[in-house]
Amino acid sequence: MLLSLGMLMLSATQIYTIFTVQLFAFLNLLPVEADIAAYSFDNKTENFDDLPARFGYRLPSDGLKGFLIGARPENACEPIEPPPRDNLTGAFIVLIKRFDCNFDIKVLNAQKAGYKAAIVHNVDSDDLISMGSNDLDVMKQIDIPSVFVSEVTANSLKEDYTYDKGGHVVLMPDFSLPLEYYLIPFLIIVGICLILIVVFMITKFVQDRHRARRSRLRKDQLKKLPIHKYKKGDNYDVCAICLDEYEEGDKLRVLPCSHAYHSKCVDPWLTKTKKTCPVCKQKVVPSQGDSDSDSEEGDSGPDENEEVSESTPLLRSLASTSAHSFGTMSGASRSEQDQESFRVRGRRAGQQRQRGRGHCGDCGGADAAALL
Repeated sequence: MLLSLGMLMLSATQIYTIFTVQLFAFLNLLPVEADIAAYSFDNKTENFDDLPARFGYRLPSDGLKGFLIGARPENACEPIEPPPRDNLTGAFIVLIKRFDCNFDIKVLNAQKAGYKAAIVHNVDSDDLISMGSNDLDVMKQIDIPSVFVSEVTANSLKEDYTYDKGGHVVLMPDFSLPLEYYLIPFLIIVGICLILIVVFMITKFVQDRHRARRSRLRKDQLKKLPIHKYKKGDNYDVCAICLDEYEEGDKLRVLPCSHAYHSKCVDPWLTKTKKTCPVCKQKVVPSQGDSDSDSEEGDSGPDENEEVSESTPLLRSLASTSAHSFGTMSGASRSEQDQESFRVRGRRAGQQRQRGRGHCGDCGGADAAALL
């Protein structure tokens, strides 16, 4: 088996708990929008939302501080002007306009010009887009981080926080993992949980079917139970299932416990519900050797025509007589027949003893005459 029995028997509560924990972890790892902290010359501070790119290096844990400069040309689809050389201690970050070429080309041109990071802004929209790359060769060349911002953010940065106005910005990192880092493992875990649930349900269903099948009577076993056609004067009167009185010719199913029911009433009960008598709850298990046992009992028992002697056990004769009686007769009629059989055998035994005494008396008289 592919899965151990222990895994198959996981309860629904355990599977639900695993699924909930993984879902909670998934929600906590959703990508959050990193911040851009902007500082103006007059100590004005603002924070702006951004979205990191799916290529290039990640921002350092303590953020990246730099001076913001607008790209020339603005779209950076071709080589752009490098940052000024008068400030050798600080890093420079370039602000690039969206469209006209791929994101990776823009960032690669910024890297080649000497910028430490790139900020790409939207045009005529404030939506944040996750920047990706379709060119593996270009993506391998990119070593600087980059983020995407809205058009409103770009306008605010240009107005108060550029290098020529004495401002600077700090790109704060996003501590969440990239989408593909956690989505694929999460989907795998969810898939495993679903498979376990399906396997558990199938296993439970199969076990229930087997258990139900063992508690019911098969059709071949049902055929072994005797059918009795009802006649007036029989000891049966009312079907305990449908509560209807028996009529002449009704087919009665006689169970081993001697209870009888309409065949149409008790057969569905035995084959679809339980293989027990509806009244006494005794198991209905037809013996596989009913006919053999009957024949063996007939051979082993004393012959009915055999003369009963004084040494013949009365109980064995009584049991033999009872075994040949109709199995569904009432207790009163069986008792009367047994008592009558007992009286007959008692009379025969008494007659034999009397004949034996008379024979012995004749022998004693002959011996006495011989002595005289």
